[in-house]
Formats: sequence, C-alpha cells, structure tokens
Amino acid sequence: MSTLLPIRSCLVLPFVLMALNACSTQVELRMAAQQEQFAQEAAGHGDWAQALRNYAAAVENVGLGHGDLAWQARLHHQAGRAASAACRYDAAVFHFRSAIALAQQAHASSDLSYKALIDLYERQGKTAEALAWRNELSRHRARAMSALAGLESLPTLDGHEPCRATATPAPH
Repeated sequence: MSTLLPIRSCLVLPFVLMALNACSTQVELRMAAQQEQFAQEAAGHGDWAQALRNYAAAVENVGLGHGDLAWQARLHHQAGRAASAACRYDAAVFHFRSAIALAQQAHASSDLSYKALIDLYERQGKTAEALAWRNELSRHRARAMSALAGLESLPTLDGHEPCRATATPAPH
C-alpha cells in the first residue's frame, strides 16, 4: 500500500506540470500584450525611454510565452523605433536586426525594419553600414521573389484569344 501512493504521484505529476506550464504561457502572453499597451501609451506621450523598456519587456514575455514570431518581430521593430527616438542607437540596431531575423523566420515582411535600420545608419553618418544593409535588403527581396516564382503563376492562354479590356459600369 505504501508504494502505491508514490507511483500514483509519479503518474499525476507530469499532468500537473503540463497544466502549470500552459497557465504560465498564457500569463506571459497576457503580460506581453499589457506591456505593449503601456509602451504605446508611453510613446504617445513622447516618453521614449519608458516605451523602450515596455517594448523590451513585451518582447521578453512573448518569448517566454512562446508567442508568435511575427508578433515578436513587430515588438522588436517598435522597440527599435523607441530606442532610436531615445538616442539609444546600439539598442535600436539590436532591435531592428532582431525584428528582421524574426520576420524572416515567420515568413513576414521585414522591409520596414530594414528601412528603419538603413535610415538610422544614414542619420548617424554611417554610410558604409547603410549601404551594406541596403544591399542585404536587395538580396533579400531577390531571394523572396525567386522563392515566390515557383509557387504560383498566372494561367496561360493556350491558343485562346487574349483578353480584351472591357469597361465596367460605374455604380449608381
């Protein structure tokens, strides 16, 4: 009888731990959403340092909660904007680069973060870095277009008559 209780505990414990993990994941994601809201409010008041801290906390919570990569990328982008406005250029570079990497992993657009990073380097007079990232953006776009080329194409006419432009009646 005394060994039955420890065996039952060993069987139940993994389920309890999984339930606790699921709850903590949801708590982290809710905290991230709340931190994002605080960051938006701080940015709206021009408190860029506080906005940066809140966006950074939101990024951390989304990561802990195993949140969506595109959401993490967007938060990093916003943190980069806040860091730039707060004259924290190293932090801005870090967040923009993180946003680019996460957006690419999520198969989302990273163009805004590329542009923000390029603009940041140009404002600092770092033309070599700006040019390097501009070239990287061009390579990224070329890779994206070649990857898309094989996915879908327009149907061919196969000997049929080409389409003619027809006027659509204007709504009344």
